Amino acid sequence: MTIRLLRWNEHVWSVLALTPGPQPGLAEEPAPDGLDLPGAAGIAVLEDPDGWLAAGAAPLGGALYAGPGLETLLAEVAAGRVDEHAPTQAAGAIRVDAAPETVWSVLADVDAWPKVRGDVHDVESDGPARTGGVFTWSAGPNRITSTFGAVEPGRLLAYVSVSAGARFTHVYRTEPAETGTLLSCEETLAGPVVAALVPSAALQLGVDTWLAGVKAVAEAR
Repeated sequence: MTIRLLRWNEHVWSVLALTPGPQPGLAEEPAPDGLDLPGAAGIAVLEDPDGWLAAGAAPLGGALYAGPGLETLLAEVAAGRVDEHAPTQAAGAIRVDAAPETVWSVLADVDAWPKVRGDVHDVESDGPARTGGVFTWSAGPNRITSTFGAVEPGRLLAYVSVSAGARFTHVYRTEPAETGTLLSCEETLAGPVVAALVPSAALQLGVDTWLAGVKAVAEAR
């Protein structure tokens, strides 16, 4: 079953179609015409394909937090920082029996990401990882556009992702450890409605499985 939610504020007027499941699907659609909406901002469930409002509210806080724009987020991740105000956040770390340069190269080789996690597919990049470089990829049914904000071989890789009205920040660090490398990750998700529907636990699962995948690929090299 697909849940369709209308979101509106002074800048945005669109429908988010959410398909729940182990790999939730998310798509953005044009808003239906002729709706009389209360207030300057809010969300509402659309009861049927014709777009009638079933129930709605104008929630505050994280549910309507859109976060900074792309350029601001790129500046943040370039400094090794995520969006600290994002309502959905996750972090993790794992020890890898490989050199920091090897672990970092697995992260930076976006074309080979399908080897890291099975739900990643259709990766398209504009060349080797570089600051400002753009690549697109899919995770399950979701199409994502990402831009590198920091590319420091063997030390730091950070990028910002945009998908269906949501913005993600990703910051990965590779540090020498007593045996191999300590790989750490911080991620955030922000976007009106979207972040309220995707809990931090779901983002944490993605971080944990991604770290495990990078470890497996790096240790096999």
